[in-house]
Amino acid sequence: MIEEKSLKKTFIIATLCSTLVGTFTSSIGLWDRVKDKRKQQHRDTTQDDDIKKLKAQVERSERRVREKDYEMERSRDRGSRDRGGSDRGSRERDDVGASFQRSGALISREFEDGYERLGRKFAIGDVVTENKLQAQVIALQQTVIDVLQDALYHGRQLDRTDMAKLVAASDAARDGSLGALREQRHRLLLATEETQQPPQLALGPPKRASTIVKTDQLFCRYSLELQYVQNRPLAASFAPGGDCQCPACGVQLAVELDDCWSVIKRGSRWVSVDGYKRQIDEDVEIVVDPRFVVKCHTPDGEYACVLCSRYRDGDIICATADALVDHVGRAHNLAELEREPDFQARELEKSIY
Repeated sequence: MIEEKSLKKTFIIATLCSTLVGTFTSSIGLWDRVKDKRKQQHRDTTQDDDIKKLKAQVERSERRVREKDYEMERSRDRGSRDRGGSDRGSRERDDVGASFQRSGALISREFEDGYERLGRKFAIGDVVTENKLQAQVIALQQTVIDVLQDALYHGRQLDRTDMAKLVAASDAARDGSLGALREQRHRLLLATEETQQPPQLALGPPKRASTIVKTDQLFCRYSLELQYVQNRPLAASFAPGGDCQCPACGVQLAVELDDCWSVIKRGSRWVSVDGYKRQIDEDVEIVVDPRFVVKCHTPDGEYACVLCSRYRDGDIICATADALVDHVGRAHNLAELEREPDFQARELEKSIY
């Protein structure tokens, strides 16, 4: 049970899609029960009508043959009209069931396509898709309860207005859900293209202040915004003297705009000196902007290394900002650090070999 609850909390979009498809399936079952009840009522009414018609025909036969023939002709005309109306009603009832079945199948297929292309990230989703799918679930279930369950439990027959409401609710839930899933797939594909980096490199052993974890949803929503939109500035709450509170998750971080960290990395490159190729080793100071620290934070107030998320098979979670910077200087090479937009490299010294 614990594992099942954890999966449902993590794979939110997958759970919501399953709920939607399940609602359509349950609606088909309710609709079939209502339809069967209508058929039984129709059979009972038809039997009563046949008995009454038979009595009337006998009475008319005793009175006058011509009148009998005339009434029988009228009865056939009425029967023809009744069968025509029944055909129209049958088509309407078939439309309701077909709409439920088609909507559930399309949503299931759309989710499977997204999951096949993007994997766990698509099943986890984001807040935008979660809110849109939840709205579709609520609207669809409310209509089904108002129309189908009410008719079933109170023995009320459905009219054309009821059936039109069911078809409209089914179509709206289908179109809204498909749109939400397609928009999410588009966002994830853009994010994947923007964050594509060179092949991952080996990971060094972490210090005790850090923990290696394997997960797909580490960062706070505001952290992700800072990662994907490079020119987005830090929130005003991180200004000196501010409350340093994240505008998305509300966690308070020990980071201000005037904070500064730096690490020293040793690098080398080849240059031409007096016509000969020489290797220059140089110490480079990497100045860490507070923005980098903030975009690494998790909703729990810890820090997950963005560089590990890009270049490593496992993620590193650090308890403090200082531990995060220490990990960055120790576990990542100069080439990785120079590609990070929130780092500034400053050359310290050179030596020629």
